[in-house]
Amino acid sequence: MNTEKESPLQRAIDLIEANLHKEAVAFLREFVKENSSSIEGWYNLGLALASSGKPDEAIEAYDEALAIDNMIFEVWFNKGTVFYDMGDFKSAKECYEKALDMNPSDPEAWNNLGNAESRLGDGRKAIEAYTTALALKPDYAEAFYNKANAHFIEGEDERAIAYAELAVELNPALAELVKQWIHVSRDRLAMAEKSDKQKKTDS
Repeated sequence: MNTEKESPLQRAIDLIEANLHKEAVAFLREFVKENSSSIEGWYNLGLALASSGKPDEAIEAYDEALAIDNMIFEVWFNKGTVFYDMGDFKSAKECYEKALDMNPSDPEAWNNLGNAESRLGDGRKAIEAYTTALALKPDYAEAFYNKANAHFIEGEDERAIAYAELAVELNPALAELVKQWIHVSRDRLAMAEKSDKQKKTDS
């Protein structure tokens, strides 16, 4: 790409980074009118629109980018995030899967895929995705928390507690989220252990 096109795009990126999203949207709309084949233009317009609370238009911008080249990880990833934020978890899952086709070694994409699977009610697939994220990034506190929460939902309390404790160790700020449910896991685990002891006594 030549310098003439890089300069306005950098200006748009600066506006986005400064949280001047409406200004970025207006600027980028004009840019893509003159540069309709600019993937970067459409992609950054999608970012600005998403940050401006216009998810439907953001998806349209990402689709324009994908119409030019549908093999770009970042476009699929961010499109998935917009769908997820809209509550369309099926579409989010599909986008994250497309993103992972481009780059299967991205831990955040695996974590987000896990979130989508969890929202769709498939706890086992969610756990598999979080496990892959952690294999790629062993200090990924958020993925440890999400994995813990998925095990909690599945009723696997021992694992839920273990992974929650690891998440908090890596990021103490997650303690507030863990507090919302870990006592339930501990109570269920204690009841299960008590029941097991009772069964042994009875036998």
